[in-house]
Amino acid sequence: MTLGLSMIVKNEAHTLRMCLKSVQEIVSQIVVADTGSSDGSADIAREFGATVITVPWESDFAKARNTALAAVETDWVLVLDADEELDRGSAKKIPALMKHQGVGGYLTPIRNYVPSATGRGWDRAVQPNDSGHPRTQDAPAYFVHENCRLFRRSSEIRFLGRVHELVEHSIKAAGLKLLPSDVLIHHFGQLAQQETRKNKAVAYLDLLRLKVQELPNEPMAWLQLGLQEYECFHQAKEPLRCFERALELQPKALQGWLFKGMIHLDLGNYEQALADLERVRPDAASQPFCEHLRGDALHNLGRLQESREAYLRSAKLTHGDPVVNSKLGYTEVRLGLAKQGIRRLKRAMESAPDVGEIRERLMKAYIATDQLLAAGEQAEQLARIESTSKSYLRAISVWMHAKSRDRALQTLIQALRLFPEAAELQAAVSELTGHAASATSSSH
Repeated sequence: MTLGLSMIVKNEAHTLRMCLKSVQEIVSQIVVADTGSSDGSADIAREFGATVITVPWESDFAKARNTALAAVETDWVLVLDADEELDRGSAKKIPALMKHQGVGGYLTPIRNYVPSATGRGWDRAVQPNDSGHPRTQDAPAYFVHENCRLFRRSSEIRFLGRVHELVEHSIKAAGLKLLPSDVLIHHFGQLAQQETRKNKAVAYLDLLRLKVQELPNEPMAWLQLGLQEYECFHQAKEPLRCFERALELQPKALQGWLFKGMIHLDLGNYEQALADLERVRPDAASQPFCEHLRGDALHNLGRLQESREAYLRSAKLTHGDPVVNSKLGYTEVRLGLAKQGIRRLKRAMESAPDVGEIRERLMKAYIATDQLLAAGEQAEQLARIESTSKSYLRAISVWMHAKSRDRALQTLIQALRLFPEAAELQAAVSELTGHAASATSSSH
């Protein structure tokens, strides 16, 4: 059995060579469809013996990928993007998988490395990065999703979908088996510069809007569009419409209920959020994020013990997501478990020192337990992270409540250097001056 690599690229010279090196020992053919590179990507591909096809970009990933597939002549196909690498250990597993009869393709876990120790990707919570891969040294976490990237070459197996294109549908339509595998792919695209990721997100949004026009009865297309709308604009109306449409088409789409619950949580519809999320709880893949959202809804309803239990489950499943642990710690403080809660909050802050929401919870916990000097320290650190006049004003206020006028004045001086025109800071000058005059007067 022979294996070929099929790719589409555009201006990927900075990563393409590493991608091709990861597979050069196991593939007998490389086909690269170039959609308009101007950086020498095609030349790098030819260094590895690739057949390079020039393909005009028509805002359709499936069409470009299928053009590349048409030139593959091997028995099986592996698909990678230029910002991905095949795991070194996984390369040895592929030959045995290709021998299985009746199998059309294999789902491959894709490990997406991210620049933050918190958050999620799609419906998956991130987990701490335990990889020894040299390109991931600065990545604190990753999340995993599965796609079919290894499949039998057949005229019946083709990519479908203008964006987030898949071969899974065509494999099943051909009556072939689609099985899980442990062939791991490393994806580094989300470690790109923030501006690059933002531009990509906007481009994908446009393509997803076209996709639902072309596939109006495809639930996954509506789920993808809804989530992209939410992540680009963080507004509720359009994402909610998309998720509800997906559920009309497929009432058992668990991700639809998960994301619908997420939107209702944002809208303050906490009981509705819990009802939606209850449908998702049995799903192992979505459970860590689901329990996180349930903890938020229960906390906002004042059901603190239930909220704590949900956060505990999420924290365990995510191997200690710092944001979840900070919410858990703050809930414990509100339940009267002050020492335990603050210890947990401090550990969360130490593991993700630049995440403002964690420091804000620790600050509130210190205020709630009347540890105002410690609260002032956190408020000042939070102001440096957020870098807004409002956040500095809050830190000044906390220092004043802690009866630490000197620290309040130092923080005010720092703030005025950054925001010399801020009216609220000018007012704080008058207030602090007034306090000083009052203190001087009373001492005589």
